[in-house]
Amino acid sequence: MGDSQKTEGLPSGEWLRLLDNDPSAASDKYSELSRGLVRYFEWNRCLEPEDMAQETLLRGFRRLREGASITIDDPRGFFWGIAYNVLREGWKPRRESSIEGRDFPASDSEFRRLNRAEQAIFLRECQDALPAEEKEMLVAYAEGRGAEWGGRHGVEPGALRLRIHRLRQKLERQAAGAWEIKTKRGRGFRHIQM
Repeated sequence: MGDSQKTEGLPSGEWLRLLDNDPSAASDKYSELSRGLVRYFEWNRCLEPEDMAQETLLRGFRRLREGASITIDDPRGFFWGIAYNVLREGWKPRRESSIEGRDFPASDSEFRRLNRAEQAIFLRECQDALPAEEKEMLVAYAEGRGAEWGGRHGVEPGALRLRIHRLRQKLERQAAGAWEIKTKRGRGFRHIQM
């Protein structure tokens, strides 16, 4: 909300007299009401509680200017009713959200400052340096066919996970070594046999 909207329609002495006949007490009650509305919107986890409190007060004084009458003993209740409606109207409350279970767009990985195509080439070269059986095991596991591969080769699921873990460590060491050679010599990737 801009400043011109916030200052427009602020209560004059005439409207403050609805809260109390004593101007000083009316000003205090107005401040108390404003702070109370802000707290109300904070408790309801609203994104901008100050703006919502200001909107509530502006609507209330606008309605009074248009001829609405207050039918309850305490005029502040009139504003609390408006606050309830402002909240219900769809001013979106702030929600506690967890990042679990949310889909985030895949961003390009910054692995070794390589773009996606270079990463794929680097991974393929590291995989090609593996013995055929290890490569087949890794591909089957990555594609979700690990249990099937393990059944064909007589490897229990726990043993398969351990082999995959060790293979991953081996690939990481191999990738680090290949990267060092590439960066030192400035040539294509060359694999170090483990």
